[in-house]
Amino acid sequence: MSLRRSALGRACPWLQGLTAVIALGGVLMPVTKAFALWDETLKPFVEEKVTRDDNVFRLSKDLAPEVIGASSRGDTYRTTSLGFNLDVPVSRQRFQAVFARNDTRYDQLTALNFTGHEGRAVWLWRVGNEVSGQLGYSETFALASFAYIQRATPNPLKTQQAFYNADWLLTPRWRIQSGVIGLEQSNSEPVFQVNDVKILISDIAVSYVTPANTSVGLGVRSEEGRFPNPRGTGFDNAYSQYGANLVAEWTPTGASRVNARAGRVSRRYGELSQRDFDGNTARIDYEWKTTGKFSLTAVAQRDISVYEDIRTTFVLVKGVTLRPTLRVTEKLDMSGTVEYSIRDYLGDVGGAGGTPNRTDRVRSAAATLSYRPVRALALQISAQREGRSSSVVATPTVFPVDYVVNAISIAARITF
Repeated sequence: MSLRRSALGRACPWLQGLTAVIALGGVLMPVTKAFALWDETLKPFVEEKVTRDDNVFRLSKDLAPEVIGASSRGDTYRTTSLGFNLDVPVSRQRFQAVFARNDTRYDQLTALNFTGHEGRAVWLWRVGNEVSGQLGYSETFALASFAYIQRATPNPLKTQQAFYNADWLLTPRWRIQSGVIGLEQSNSEPVFQVNDVKILISDIAVSYVTPANTSVGLGVRSEEGRFPNPRGTGFDNAYSQYGANLVAEWTPTGASRVNARAGRVSRRYGELSQRDFDGNTARIDYEWKTTGKFSLTAVAQRDISVYEDIRTTFVLVKGVTLRPTLRVTEKLDMSGTVEYSIRDYLGDVGGAGGTPNRTDRVRSAAATLSYRPVRALALQISAQREGRSSSVVATPTVFPVDYVVNAISIAARITF
């Protein structure tokens, strides 16, 4: 009987959260049409999500939560989101925006309670039939992942990104693509503010396009990274990175498409030149749509990560990802993700803020079931398992960094 009560106790938060949203949907469903604004170009929404995470702090099984000052390894939390989607066509231009305010509350780990937001605005512009592009801005304010820190202190992290890109079909056979990205990350917790970063990325590519819409070309890319809060006594992680790539797009059949990039990259640091890097990078994306109901995306890459949430060093990521999607019925969808990656911390140098020669292996799998009984209501259940092993050897002063985490969530969203 006690086991049954315990199981019911764990299930109650799930049932209460889901029941509340569905009940709210039943009350508000009849008036959703009355809230349609601007001929449905503006769509407000409310979402309730309940998640059970059995390893919130991504701790090794050999590490008790009390060691990092936590009262529990796992917890159940609820996230309430209020926001809107905007999609406004104006002649040949299009303006899109999405914003959500997210309020998260934990059952036990109440120190992690947090209110954040995420938003994105973009202008999809076009001039004539040959020139088009995007101009936009995105921002998120959320707790940084605990995967790379071993403490229970929450770190609110703000990520801002402004971007511009253009695609110019110079002639029916030649295309020029260019873009600029400005990215800034700011940590709220003082101990992590040495990792605040500002990155400016620019690239341009020239490609030859065939009548079958296959293209091949050459692209160059530059990246400048600056850290406004130096580590220690003036230690600076600023770097410059340059690369050249062959780029290609190919449609082998009407049901498949390939995007590929391969090239050479060079990264140089202003200080500690032993961290400089020269190497080959590559990425290939394959999309396959056998029918109108099933699709598969496969990605293989060997690339340098653009930035790390809480580390100032760079990471060489080698991995593969599979993302299958199946539309079971008009109202029911299934999707999944399987990913395996090897992460080499090549920028880590003993005494420079990292563990030398660190290599992590991360394996993850996730599955999602989505059901839309009516147009205004969407229900979703998802499950995820992730595990990490590492070359870092635990010592009395270094905690083990391997972990396994299982998470399952139920969500309901009402769109007005």
